[in-house]
Amino acid sequence: MPRRSRVKYTPAAVDDMDEIFSYISKDNAAAAEALLDKLNDDIGNLAEFPNMGSVLSEDEFTLVNRGYRFIVIHPYLVFYRIIKNTVVIHRILHSRRDYIRELFTIEE
Repeated sequence: MPRRSRVKYTPAAVDDMDEIFSYISKDNAAAAEALLDKLNDDIGNLAEFPNMGSVLSEDEFTLVNRGYRFIVIHPYLVFYRIIKNTVVIHRILHSRRDYIRELFTIEE
């Protein structure tokens, strides 16, 4: 049986989760909690299957070189990297946002 990876959130990813919850809970606290539960459950699956996310396209070659992968948890994209035995969640961004700019803003 493969060894389970550890999942770690960067401060930016924690801020993203807080922002998502705050925004949605203004209209519907129950929906905000349900979405956070879904995000946590699906991200938790990365501990068992860290390679299940897609690699960004070759058009985004600089991100591929950095080892970024992502999973879709509609309507959000969860960007992460696998570092040794740890899945590091870097950002959780709405799919309509300019995720390339957001990722580079944090990295640079």
